[in-house]
This record gives sequence, structure tokens and C-alpha cells, in this order.
Amino acid sequence: MAQNQQDSADKTEKPTAKRLRDARKKGDVSKSRELTSTVAILGWLALVWLMTPTIFRRFDALFTLIFQSIGRPFGEVIGDISAAALDASLALIFPLMIGATLLALFTEFLQVGPVVAFSRTKPEVDRLNPVEGIKRMFSQENWVEVIKSVFKTAALVGILIAVLHSQLGGLIKLTTAPPGALGKAYGHVTMVLAAWVLFVFFFVSVLDMAYQRFAYMKRLRMSRRDIRRENKDEEGDPQIKGRRRQLHQEWANRNLVEAVKTANVVVTNPTHVAVAILYTPGETLVPVVAAKGEDHVAQLIREAAEEHGIPIMQNIDLARGLYERAEIDEFIPVEFFEAVAELLRWADSIKKGESA
Repeated sequence: MAQNQQDSADKTEKPTAKRLRDARKKGDVSKSRELTSTVAILGWLALVWLMTPTIFRRFDALFTLIFQSIGRPFGEVIGDISAAALDASLALIFPLMIGATLLALFTEFLQVGPVVAFSRTKPEVDRLNPVEGIKRMFSQENWVEVIKSVFKTAALVGILIAVLHSQLGGLIKLTTAPPGALGKAYGHVTMVLAAWVLFVFFFVSVLDMAYQRFAYMKRLRMSRRDIRRENKDEEGDPQIKGRRRQLHQEWANRNLVEAVKTANVVVTNPTHVAVAILYTPGETLVPVVAAKGEDHVAQLIREAAEEHGIPIMQNIDLARGLYERAEIDEFIPVEFFEAVAELLRWADSIKKGESA
């Protein structure tokens, strides 16, 4: 218990994008059920309003059949009346249920987008644990649901009392009004009640959306240790990465040394840039850049040349020009032919002098 409390206290960092993606893959997303139910109710009321002519026509036909059956034997009319009642009920209930369901699903989709998580359909053993069940009963989420329910119930009762109180005088006068006025009055009261109820529901939905987002981000919060572990899993162990870079650098340096060993001459400018030139009569048409580099790499080229007896000449313009204009394993540009030829003759004379 103490360890769990300590872990919760350490989770002070916002969830990373990877943690949010992983939670989404598991079907753990932030959504407001209040908004879904409110939109479903609004859609249901809109469908009822649109279907009002059909509703009246269906009930009118049903009651007409009932009135016409008065005086006939019960056994003869019960089948027709039951079939007509069932047909009217199905014709009215199915469109309302399907419309409200589709609207609720569409609202869920707008909140969370496309989410497919089959893991949510798997049975959870923890659900069968009575201790965990009691903990969930007294969890913060359940207390929030209780508070929302109490608030909505109190608001609905208050709205009902306020609307009836404001319309009471007009309703009392209906006792002397024509029959048509009765339906209009009750329709007006119903519309006022529906408007206020929807207002309360949308108000609760907005608050619930904000709370659900806050609770979701709080639940997914991470400790700095979690973030470091995630970075290690995502990018690899820093020690392994460092070793990999070291091996790559060693491999590159070995290739560099091997290239310099085959070169005829190295030209520098004098410390920042070094270019190794290779020319083998009969094998290479024109001189080739065997290796080149700046700063640390240039120092490695010079050290390799000194170690293997490759002549080194300082020529700032030539070294800089070859470094900028020629790539490794490519022929030197035409404008450097004359300068490189002189450099190769000098390197050849150096080697001949050493041989003598």
C-alpha cells in the first residue's frame, strides 16, 4: 500500500505521446457519457417531434378500431386490436430507438475517433474480486457519478416545480377553455420543460467533458522514472547506443586509415583540412580523392600518412579547393589537374629520394 501511494505521488509528469497511443490501443480514451446521453435524448425528442403526424395517425387508427369494436364479442376483436397495437408500437418505437442509437454512436465517434480494442471484450478476473469491487464502489469516479446524478435530479425537480408554478394560472383556466386549447397548453408546457431539461443536461455534459479529460490525463500521468524507461525502450539503452556509435566510428577510422595507406600524397591547409590523393598509372585515368576530412578527421589522415610514410604537403588553396569540390572516390576536377600533377611529382621525388 505504501509503495502504491509512493508511486502515485511520483507521477507528476504529463503522459507522453507514446503512453497516450498505447492507452488508445487498449481502448482507454477520454469521453463523456453525459454528452452522449444528452445528444441521444435531444435526437430522440427531435425524432418524436418529426414523427408527431405519424404518431397521431397511428393512434387515431388504433383508437378508431377499438371504438368500432365496442359491442362485438371479445374473442373476435382481441386478435385484430392486438395486431394493430403491436404494429403501431413497432412502427413508432423502432425508428426512435434506431435513430437515438445511431446518434449516440456518432457522438462517441466524434469524441474519440475510430478506436478498435478487442482487449476490452476480454473478461477481467479482477471484476470477480469482491475487494476490488468494493474499492470501485467508493472510488472517485463513482463519487463523481453520484454527485452528477444528485445534481441532475435536484435540477429536474426544481425545473418541474418552477415551470408548473409559472404556468399554474394558465392551466387552471383550461377548465373553461375549448378542448383544442388543452392540447396546445400542455404542448407548450412540455416544450418549456424539455428546453430547460436539455439546458441542464448540456451544462452537466460540458462540466463532465472537462472533468473526464482532467481525470484521464491524471490517470495516465507518469513519473520521471517512467519517462526514462520509455525513452530507453523507444530509443535503446544509452550505453548500447554509445557503444554502437563507438564501433561505427572505429570502423570508419579503419576504412580511413586503409584509404590513406593506398594514397600517393596528402595535402593539408595545414591543420583544419586534409585530402589524400591516389593515382596509379595504368589503373586510374586521373587522380582520385582517396580520403578527406576536417578537424579531427584531418588529424587522423595526417597521423595515418605519417605512420605509413605518405608524403604530406601544405597547400591551403589546393586542400580547401579539393575538399569543397571533390568527393571521396571521385576524380579530381579539371581545374586542379596541373596543381595535383605537380603535387604527385613532388611526392614521387620524395619517395625516390627516400629509396635512394
